[in-house]
Parts: sequence; C-alpha cells; structure tokens
Amino acid sequence: TLTGVKALSNQTLQITLTRPTPYFLQMLTTPVYFPVNKHIIDQYGQSDWPNHVASNGVGTGPFMIKEWDHSVKMVLVPNPFYYGEKTKLTQVNMIFANDPTTAFAAYRAGQYDFAWNLTAADQAAAKGVPGFIRIPQLETDALFFNNKMPPFDNVVVRQAFAYATDKEMLAHSVFNDSVVPAPTIIPPGMPGYQQNYSGIPYDVAQAKTLLLSAYPDVSTMPPITFSYPSSEVTQQEATTLEQMWLNVLGIRITLHAVEPTAYNDELARHQVQLGFTQWNADFPDPYDCLDLNLLSTAASNSGQWSNSTFDQMIMQADKSSGDTRITLYNQAEQIAIQNVGWLPLDHQMLAAVIPAWVHGVTLNANGLYFGDWSGVYLLQH
Repeated sequence: TLTGVKALSNQTLQITLTRPTPYFLQMLTTPVYFPVNKHIIDQYGQSDWPNHVASNGVGTGPFMIKEWDHSVKMVLVPNPFYYGEKTKLTQVNMIFANDPTTAFAAYRAGQYDFAWNLTAADQAAAKGVPGFIRIPQLETDALFFNNKMPPFDNVVVRQAFAYATDKEMLAHSVFNDSVVPAPTIIPPGMPGYQQNYSGIPYDVAQAKTLLLSAYPDVSTMPPITFSYPSSEVTQQEATTLEQMWLNVLGIRITLHAVEPTAYNDELARHQVQLGFTQWNADFPDPYDCLDLNLLSTAASNSGQWSNSTFDQMIMQADKSSGDTRITLYNQAEQIAIQNVGWLPLDHQMLAAVIPAWVHGVTLNANGLYFGDWSGVYLLQH
C-alpha cells in the first residue's frame, strides 16, 4: 500500500503529495508509472512477472504481447479489451537489433518497414533515402572530473580542460554534424534551456593561462586517465580529445576504454578520475537533470562535485514554481558549468528513415513516438 494513493473508482486515482512538486505530472508520463495488471504480479511475484507477460494482458494499450524472445523480438497483437478505437494492424513484429548499422542495412534490403537510431556514420547515406528525419533529443553527452582526485580537486584545472575542449570541432569532424555542440547542460526543447548562454567557450590562451596558474611546471601534474564506456564513446572521439588536450595544454593522458557493466561498477565506487556521462531525459524538467546528477547528495554525482550555493538554489527551485523556479535553475546551471561540475560536450540528435507509407510513427524529443498505436497503419506501396 502506498501512502497518499487511493483509488476512488475504477477510472479515478487520487494522489496526495507531501509537498509542492511542479514536475509531478511530467513524472507520471514515464513508463515506470504505467498501470499493469495486478493479478499477474500476484501470481508470479515482483521479480518474475516480466517473464510471463506474453498473452497475459499486462497493459492497457491497443496491443498486447503475444510473444517475447528476449533480446531478439517481440510480437504484438490487438488487445481485445482495449477501450479505444480498434487497431488497423493485425500484428506488429518488433525486432531488437544490437547494431544500428546492421539494422539500417536490413531496412535498405527490405527486411524492415522503417529503421531508427541511425549512427552518425550511416546518416550521410540515409539523407538520400526517402523518409529520412532527424530531430534534437533531450540528451546531453558530458565529461566529469573526480573532484576528490588530483589534479581535478582544483577548479582551475577543470576550467583549463573546459577551455581546451573544442566542441565545434568534435561535432563536425567526429560526428559529421549529427550532434549539436553543447554550451549548456540542459538541452534545447527543455524547460530552463538557456539559448543565449555561451558557457565556457573554446579558448586556447585562457586554457593555457589557467593551467599554468595551477601548475607552472606541467610535468609535476599527477597522471590523468580518461575512462569511458566502449559502447558510448568511439575510439575516434577519445583520441580526438586526447590529442586536443595534448596540443592545447601539453598534457598527455591515458585512455581507458571499459566494458559498460565494468564502467558502471567503477562509477559506483568513484574510481573514475576523468570520465564520460550521458544523460537522457526521463521527463522534460530541469529536476531530472540537475537535481539527480549534480546535487552534492545525488547518487549519480559521479565526479563528487559539491557546491553549497548550487545546492541551495536547487532546493529553493524545488519549492518554487513558474518563472521564479526556472530562474533559480538557470542560475544553478551556470554555477555548475563555470565550476565544471560537468563539461557538456554535445546534445544528441535522433535520426530515422520512416517512409511515407508508414502512418502514425514519428520521432519526438524522447525517441520513437507512436502516439495512439491504434492509429498506426501501412499504406499500399
């Protein structure tokens, strides 16, 4: 039983909050809050029920799961109990492709009706394919510096690295302009996005001046290792950053590509000195980004960055509403950027090829979007 949650009728749920929570309605739009069939949970238990969803009608949408071969495919069929309009499709086959390049090649060979999550390398070819679409995502790729490990316990060193990072060059040369250089942590399209804030720009002279103020003899600087998940950072991106910092700062760093599970373990133990992080919006509110990643007490604060003024502004924002709340978040974000709690690199874009004969499927800022699945259908082609 959840305190403050009460079913008033079969269609009405009453939720009483302990304090004002401006982002609460946005939170309710995320899958974790979707209703599921209580009977299947009672029958199989909290940990095992996902293994028994096929043909058991666990959701409330227009389709239900007929077959689920984990990591391979999921087959959906119309839900006979759906309250809304009947579906136009009789079956949907969702194929789980581990390699986006392979998936795009399969689409071009006629094996799929559409393909999405195209890689930067594939987008150049995809631009000439009918139905190509690319839109900004509520996502930020960033670097973090472990504030408990020298030399990054010194804010001046963190700032030197920030000024030495050419985000425009990364976006153009490494990602073929498939990402947007990021002066801010909060991405475009998100409440609180600061369109006119330039953050820490690329400035070679300033980078060198700051570093020399902290280490007049760069050879005395502690060794630096850049760790990153091999699934999210390419070797080209890592070596480009390595060469960039060597050219500007005269610092030779060690690259350490890590398998994703092992990388997450290192993050949890705060063993990463200089690392990569990727934030995707669960829901469109600054709380989801700044509170959950950069508060001193945040579990996801991998760099152990701490700033009392930032914390106070965030906590005040959480009690506020409207323009006052957004202004506080803006001020807090600027503190995080100037003190290099995170060094934002880019905001991702999502690309897909959805031909005109696929109706009702598109992209939005959180990914693939079907709207009401009952409105999805295929035209003759």
